[in-house]
Amino acid sequence: MMETLLEVREVYKLYKVRKGFFQKEDFYALRGVAFKISKGEVLGIVGESGSGKTTLGKLVLRLEKPTRGEILFQGREIFSMGKEYTRKVSVVFQDPRSSLNPRMKVEEIVEEPLLVHGERDRKKRVREAIERVQLSEEFLKRKPDDLSGGQRQRVAIARAIVLKPLLVVADEPTASLDVSVQAQILDLFRTLKEEGIAFIFITHDIRVVEKLADRIGVIYGGMLMEMGNKEKVLNSPLHPYTKFLLSNVPVRHPRERREYSYEESEYSIPQRGCPFAPRCPEFMEECSTKVRRFELNGRVVNCNLY
Repeated sequence: MMETLLEVREVYKLYKVRKGFFQKEDFYALRGVAFKISKGEVLGIVGESGSGKTTLGKLVLRLEKPTRGEILFQGREIFSMGKEYTRKVSVVFQDPRSSLNPRMKVEEIVEEPLLVHGERDRKKRVREAIERVQLSEEFLKRKPDDLSGGQRQRVAIARAIVLKPLLVVADEPTASLDVSVQAQILDLFRTLKEEGIAFIFITHDIRVVEKLADRIGVIYGGMLMEMGNKEKVLNSPLHPYTKFLLSNVPVRHPRERREYSYEESEYSIPQRGCPFAPRCPEFMEECSTKVRRFELNGRVVNCNLY
C-alpha cells in the first residue's frame, strides 16, 4: 500500500460576499472536500471556472486557511509546520509571464528558493534543475522576456523542483500555452512523476489529465462530485456532472460522441444540497437539501442516485 503524502479531511472554505449595499451572504467555495494523495501520484482536479479548484490549491499551499476541516502532510497538520513545509510542497502557476520576476535572470529566479532555505551548493543545484526541465545552461543568463512561453514555464517548473519537493501543486500550468507546447510540458511532468514527485494537477481541461493523472477528482460548486481511477472516471462516469463535462470534450470520431442533454442557461449555485441540482436532468427533490456520499473500491461519488 502506497504511503499517504497529503490528506484533506472534510475541508470547507466560506467567504462572505456582498449582497446589496448593506448585506453579505455566505458563499461556500469548498464543501466537505476529502481525499488522499500518495507519494509519486498525480491527482487531477477538474472543473469549470469558479468550481473551487484554485481555492483548493491555495489551501494546500497555505495561502489561505480552511473554515472547517484540516489538511495533513505526512501525518502533520500543515498549519503547524514551519518552513519545512515550503521545502516539501511547491507550486507552478498558470501564467509564467506574471509569476516570474522580469528583472531577474533565470539563474536568480531558480536560485531564490535555495537562498530562502539557506541551502548550499546553489550554483550546482540550479544547473541540475535547469537540466531536469530540459533547458541548457545558456538560459541561466537570460531574463524571462527573452524566452518563449514554453521556456518560461520550464523555468517556473525548475524553480518549483529545485528544492526537490515531494508534492507540487500545478494550477492550470498549460492553459496559457500553445497546443504543441502543452504536449511538451505534459511530457516533462510525466518525467518528473517518474522521479517520485507527486502532483495535484488543477485544470479545466479534462483532456490534459487524461494524459497525465493516475486519479481524477471532478469538482463543481465547491464539492467533489466524483473521484476515482482515471480510466474508470473517464470511461464509466457516475455523476451527471462528470457526464456533462465529458459530453463537451471534442471527440476523435463521431461514433465516440456522448449523448447527454443539459440546459445551457445560467444558474446560480445553491448553497444547500447538490450544487449541480438546478442543471441536473436526474434531479430529485432531496437533492435540494442533502447529498449522499457513495464509496466503493476506491471510487467516491457525491450523488443521491447511489
